[in-house]
Amino acid sequence: MIAVGSSVQSQISAASVSNATISDERYVGQKTEISNLASPTVTPHGKVPHQIVFALPLRNDSKIWTGTVTFTASKPIEIVLHGYKPQSAVDAEHGEPYHATLPNNKTVAISTMTMFTDTPVKVTDTPISTGSLQFTGSALVFHKTSGEPFTVTYTVDAVARTPNN
Repeated sequence: MIAVGSSVQSQISAASVSNATISDERYVGQKTEISNLASPTVTPHGKVPHQIVFALPLRNDSKIWTGTVTFTASKPIEIVLHGYKPQSAVDAEHGEPYHATLPNNKTVAISTMTMFTDTPVKVTDTPISTGSLQFTGSALVFHKTSGEPFTVTYTVDAVARTPNN
């Protein structure tokens, strides 16, 4: 998964998601969405633009989402964004986690959750992504690095919490 420009992100903010209820910092919703192209500034140079669906928007405060999501997608996808702020300089010996810089100059680390990719379904033998997981992160995003469009249906129950730093 990876992020998208602020114009698409604002269209999918928790307040505008249909079939959902928001109470204080809790989000409960169910939706079917088609993917969109990620911003060219997010996609690494020379690579095919990624396809994404934000299930939970990237937090602009210090809070993080924590909850459960159950989903099924038409094609294999990757799935959770985390704010990326190293507490000390990262060197070549240790390396850096997979990350991207968004159009708003916020850097996020990406958990790909590959255990949900290429799950063949007995009825069709077509690889899809399907599953249920508990997650914690700055956003919940379904993502495809190949640029191939996909459709995803998901149900999410999440709460925004302040980390114990």
